[in-house]
Amino acid sequence: MKKIFDENNPLMRALTIAADLLFLNLLTLFGSLPVVTAGAALSALCDSVQHIVRDEQSYLVKAYFRSFRTNLRKGILLGLIFLAAAALVYLDWLAATAYAPALRFSVAAVGVIVLAVALYAFPLQARYENTIGATLKNAVTLMVAYFPRTAGMVVCTLAIWLIALHFLRYALPLLLMFGISLPCYVCALLYQEIFEKMEKSNQ
Repeated sequence: MKKIFDENNPLMRALTIAADLLFLNLLTLFGSLPVVTAGAALSALCDSVQHIVRDEQSYLVKAYFRSFRTNLRKGILLGLIFLAAAALVYLDWLAATAYAPALRFSVAAVGVIVLAVALYAFPLQARYENTIGATLKNAVTLMVAYFPRTAGMVVCTLAIWLIALHFLRYALPLLLMFGISLPCYVCALLYQEIFEKMEKSNQ
């Protein structure tokens, strides 16, 4: 019988990942408290999650803050770009709701596109050294080129949040524990193969 504390035991592996995601979620919330540093916090989260997906051992807290410092400047700028985009989408949604309800579908579609680009942009920022413009360009390219995986990433992210928000009274503790790190981990499972193909093609 396989020992339950064997690191190769699927249950033990799942519990270890869950514990890591819990710590990463709390670290990301803490790192995002000034708001302007949210982009750096998300970049560090993406970097840490990619290490988990690749099954690379690291000191979680130390590695997170090292990545946070490395991505601080560009992460802040990237975060502000997406924060501004999200604010514009929200304002457009309010305007459409008040004056042209038929346009809400178009506004929602733009919001989904912004989310899809962000789901690639922060992992790219965390993994590769590049300019902000090049990172955004590459994120848009991957979003289109790998549309099925992009759709999976968007659906998983939105599903987790919409379900949690619908049952907010009961799900709030889960959001605080896994609301950011879990969608990030699921997305990493989907884009990891894409990044590996990119790196092999550039060798």
